[in-house]
Amino acid sequence: MPGRTVPDALRAYIGPIQQAVSCFAGVAKIYTSGQVRRVGDFGAWTLNGPEGMTLRGFGRFWASQRYELVETSDEHFDVTGERYRVSTREYLYKVVLDAGHEIRWHWHPKGNSPERRPHIHPSFDLAAHIPSGRAVLEEVIEGCIEMGATPACDDYKDRLLATGGIHKLYRTWADNPTLEADG
Repeated sequence: MPGRTVPDALRAYIGPIQQAVSCFAGVAKIYTSGQVRRVGDFGAWTLNGPEGMTLRGFGRFWASQRYELVETSDEHFDVTGERYRVSTREYLYKVVLDAGHEIRWHWHPKGNSPERRPHIHPSFDLAAHIPSGRAVLEEVIEGCIEMGATPACDDYKDRLLATGGIHKLYRTWADNPTLEADG
């Protein structure tokens, strides 16, 4: 998500994420960490800190991403002419249902796991790495609501489509980060 200044780019990145998680009923706050002031600086965000978010009558949801400030360029599909943008470098999403089932969506190319591609850990074998395309936070949230999490609003699908669309417009890869550009 591009911006004219570093703070503009950070707001353009975090704002849609906050809007997306607000589609869940309950308290949804994005906490950021890291001093992102210049190109190459990394930061991170976490939903509600380490305890995650309670999804009433459904389970618990955790979400976090690590990101980097980059300069926009033709390579990064800049359509705005803005100088900076934020690029996701890692994501970790997890839902634990009250019934005990769990699903994890991961992409951590610099982590300890031998799997560098986006993948899913299914409840029946959390050690398994099922390769997947890039998991967009909004699609994970919509999936949780479709499985029974309480939405905060009736138009959650439209809101998630709008915020997810912003991300998809500026991302530089969808299926395999090793074959496509970073971002």
